[in-house]
Amino acid sequence: MRSQNKNELAYLCALTLLFSYAELVLPRVVPFFRLGLANTVILLALDINFSSYLILSILKATAASLTGGTLFSPFFLISLLQSVFSALVMRLLYKLISKRAISIYGISVTGSAVSAVIQIFLSSLYIGKGTFALLGPMLIFNTASGILTAFFCEKSGIKESIICIKENPARTRNQTSDSLQNEKSKLPSSQIFFAAILIIASVSVFFIKNLMILGLAFIISLAAQKLAKRKIFLIPHISMWIFILISALFIPNGKVLFKIWNLSITEDALLLGLQKALTLSTVSALSQCAVSLQPGKSTLLGQSLDYYRIMSNRFRNAEGSIIKRINYALCIDSNAEQSQQMQTDTEAQ
Repeated sequence: MRSQNKNELAYLCALTLLFSYAELVLPRVVPFFRLGLANTVILLALDINFSSYLILSILKATAASLTGGTLFSPFFLISLLQSVFSALVMRLLYKLISKRAISIYGISVTGSAVSAVIQIFLSSLYIGKGTFALLGPMLIFNTASGILTAFFCEKSGIKESIICIKENPARTRNQTSDSLQNEKSKLPSSQIFFAAILIIASVSVFFIKNLMILGLAFIISLAAQKLAKRKIFLIPHISMWIFILISALFIPNGKVLFKIWNLSITEDALLLGLQKALTLSTVSALSQCAVSLQPGKSTLLGQSLDYYRIMSNRFRNAEGSIIKRINYALCIDSNAEQSQQMQTDTEAQ
């Protein structure tokens, strides 16, 4: 891959992380659902060459899973396939249908719908067919999020940012450390060993069926997460438990404990739901420890994370609306541009 292409892809990937980070600032209107603003970047990258576009969709899921602490959990596989399949469908629509026939809003909504179907289908393979009961609400929510993502695509300053990096790739490349080219592209052996332990531990959890042992494994995994200096947030676990239990209860099995309207709450379905919820929570906590892994800065993923750190720091220090903060983070805020230009002129003198 040519240096310029690599630099541009790393920058685009960092933008997806920035938009995911910015999304945390917005109020969560519907629990358990995310808007997926990172797809804004995918929409604006529809015209790049296919291989780069495919790599970007893979890189987007990988980088998000690494920073979010889900790289060694089943959520990574779901995120990866969601990202790739929805990106391919959006690319197909963009290439085969003229822009007069379908707008950026239509492409965005279709991509969001595909993402929802992939997520529900893959979740059903582990949780059960009861997951399909949530497909309707998810499609409704994803339609709204697809519209919002397309709106964000048009109103944010990201277009100018991408044009800027295409016309002057050196500008963004110089924002990273001067030692970028001197960094090793491979993980040190100690980190490879640590990653192998996490993978083995995560896989082993799926063979545990006893609830008591699973509960103990979950506590140990939380302790490991704390030792890895990762904050423990219980809300994501609770949200996941509710999602899994609701899905499991839609397929009654065993002794009926009680009924809610026409839904029978059965003992076996409840126990199976608890087992699957504990398993996924344990694996998720173990996966959080993987955040300490640092890919080489000369790699595509490493360079993406470098750009993201710069952008996220600027975003946190900015004020105003979310769009203004994003524009500032991308160095396309007018005041930021003037300040940077003055600094450049001073250094030149």
